[in-house]
Amino acid sequence: MKLSKESRHSEVDEPTSLLVSSKSMIYHAFKWVSILAIVIIFLSLLTGVLVRYLFSTNLGWVTEVPNLVFPWLTMCAIAAAAARNEHIGVELLVAKLPRLPKKVVVLVVNLIAMIAFGVMAVHGLDVVEIAGSQRLPITQIGMSWAYWSVVVGFIGLAVVSFINIAMVLTGGEQFSEPQVSHGEDGI
Repeated sequence: MKLSKESRHSEVDEPTSLLVSSKSMIYHAFKWVSILAIVIIFLSLLTGVLVRYLFSTNLGWVTEVPNLVFPWLTMCAIAAAAARNEHIGVELLVAKLPRLPKKVVVLVVNLIAMIAFGVMAVHGLDVVEIAGSQRLPITQIGMSWAYWSVVVGFIGLAVVSFINIAMVLTGGEQFSEPQVSHGEDGI
């Protein structure tokens, strides 16, 4: 059964409501960065095509925009999907478990994910430092700007895993189920 937004927030205690709200804020923030990235990529490529068609010349910077923005699109979309629990997962066996073993599995999986994403974010900082000296040839923008998406995305994923753990521990695990029925509600 799917609960409306109003009933989801009114039927939970304050800590769980705060956790649900936090995941919602993470989802919206990463979703809008993803949308902005798509728009920027589309407009830059459209500009490049129009200039090439109308003026028979090439804007070099147009080819560099996807290199800078696509990693942000990818990492933000991944974090947004995780915040809505819409990422790919095989839940057939877990769904058939009794309540307590199911909670243990969810806790262990999210703990492993939180640690792994945290480690990847820390190692992403090393990549940012290394890439800081690399510049794109036309705009001279540092490639570290693109690699910051990895750090931000993995931090977002680690925070979502932490929130999922907190939700299970506070008894709000039913709110960490997917919030959108597949194909019924859309964005």
